[in-house]
Amino acid sequence: MPGEASAPAAFRGSTAEALGYLRGATQARQRAQRRGNAVVLYGVVVVAALLGTPYLLAAANASRAGRGRSALAEQLLTALPVTLPSVLAIVLFLTLRDAAWRGPVLVDLPTAFWAVPQPLLRRSLLMPRFVTSVVLATLAGAVAGAVAGFLLATGTDGSWLAATAAGAWAGSAAGLGSAAAGVLVERHDSAVARIGRRLFVLGWTAAAGLLGLSVLSFFQDLPAWFGAVLVWSGPWGWAGQPLLAALGGTAPGWPVASALLVAVILWGVRKAGRSVALIPGESLRRRALVVSQVTASLFSLELRQAKFSVQGTHRHRSRPVLRLPAPRARWLVIPWRDATGLLRAPGRPAWAAVLLAAAVVLTATMDGPSLRLQILCATGALGAMYLAAAQLAEPARVDSDDPRRSTNLPCSPGALGLWHAAVPAGLLLTGAAAGLAGCAAAGLWHPGLPALPLCVPTMVGAALVSAYRGAMPPHVAIGVETPFGNTAPLQMAAWYLRGPLGALLLTVPVLVLTAGRGALGAGEVLWLSAVGAVQLLWAWHAARRQR
Repeated sequence: MPGEASAPAAFRGSTAEALGYLRGATQARQRAQRRGNAVVLYGVVVVAALLGTPYLLAAANASRAGRGRSALAEQLLTALPVTLPSVLAIVLFLTLRDAAWRGPVLVDLPTAFWAVPQPLLRRSLLMPRFVTSVVLATLAGAVAGAVAGFLLATGTDGSWLAATAAGAWAGSAAGLGSAAAGVLVERHDSAVARIGRRLFVLGWTAAAGLLGLSVLSFFQDLPAWFGAVLVWSGPWGWAGQPLLAALGGTAPGWPVASALLVAVILWGVRKAGRSVALIPGESLRRRALVVSQVTASLFSLELRQAKFSVQGTHRHRSRPVLRLPAPRARWLVIPWRDATGLLRAPGRPAWAAVLLAAAVVLTATMDGPSLRLQILCATGALGAMYLAAAQLAEPARVDSDDPRRSTNLPCSPGALGLWHAAVPAGLLLTGAAAGLAGCAAAGLWHPGLPALPLCVPTMVGAALVSAYRGAMPPHVAIGVETPFGNTAPLQMAAWYLRGPLGALLLTVPVLVLTAGRGALGAGEVLWLSAVGAVQLLWAWHAARRQR
């Protein structure tokens, strides 16, 4: 495409005429879309004001009365040199991951398939969208940062006005820089397709590490040099230094860091502005199509389809990290098939291990006189175990999405559903046993820990019920009109969450009772065994009905 300045006058005129025709053709739809966005924004603002204003006022009153400075505030201020750069770095990574399938420069389907292939000045077509994205990202970041700065200032000796301004600066810089970086991802879409998978794996690993360090910094004092390295490690650290200084932290070089940040952001925005016209048309069309598919899936509550649409942006051929030998026994075919499928997606067993470790840790920390805390820990522990089972039940979901894959397997649909429980149950039982042994060796034994292996069949059965959920019946989404409103939201939530809700309602009280008694009795063992059998029977029935 010729440049804006060097293009002939006739070419610029035809571009203006084509864009004018496009604006006229889509004017009614864009007006309706703007009205809808205004209504959504109004609702968000009203809900945020109603829910957030009392907390902001309470925090301000506590700070004014001299009750804001507490041990928790001191701990928070000590952790900020680690937490603040980590949060900003994670925000930048999530923006780059979002740009891999959507991006800040996004066009609608008519523009993508009619205007983009035409011999028009691409810059005139795309620059307004880039400017809009930059403005919205900057404003959203400024508001979020200002609120965070104000809340942090209420617990410290710093000026709330300075902290609010510094938070707005950090948030706006993060939003502006992330938008500019997202344009560069769109511009180099082919490179992202080649190496993006490896880069995003490294990014998720780094994000998990930073998140873990942030949590650790709240409970344990890290070396001072560690925080100093993070606040100078890049733009994510430079942006947070003024806020750190406003809250009374150690950031003597924040003017230098701010100058470096301004220079980097200006360079990035300038680079992104030049790259807008060079974004490939195929990239714009694919993103417009994916966004329309994701939007349709979300409106129809097909969350899994939305996930597949995002993951299908750049398809990669998966290879197992370990090849299992072909089974010689007939009954091992389905477990071998499931295990091979999980080895082709090693992230799922890894996440399952992390979630199972969280379940063990939460169970081991249930000590305390507070019944509310025990219920919270038990719910979190068993909820994490369910999520771990859901990660390992992916082969069942794949068979549920396409029943043709299992037509040649030597078992009935209901039996296939139960066979899909073998690998998740085996892995979770092995991991739970390892966790219990680790807690015993570390002196962190809790009487509720032996209940975790007994809850494995229940959570695996709940994961299989969710896997064989099928399509939502129309009457669930329609609901019933009552004096308190339509029941559709509650019905849809219950329909989606019926598996884990049933499992948690029948197992959390047992875990809390075991923690209160200090031992796992025979009655609790029989109850958990019976609940596990009923949940697996439910999974068998769900798998049999879907076929």
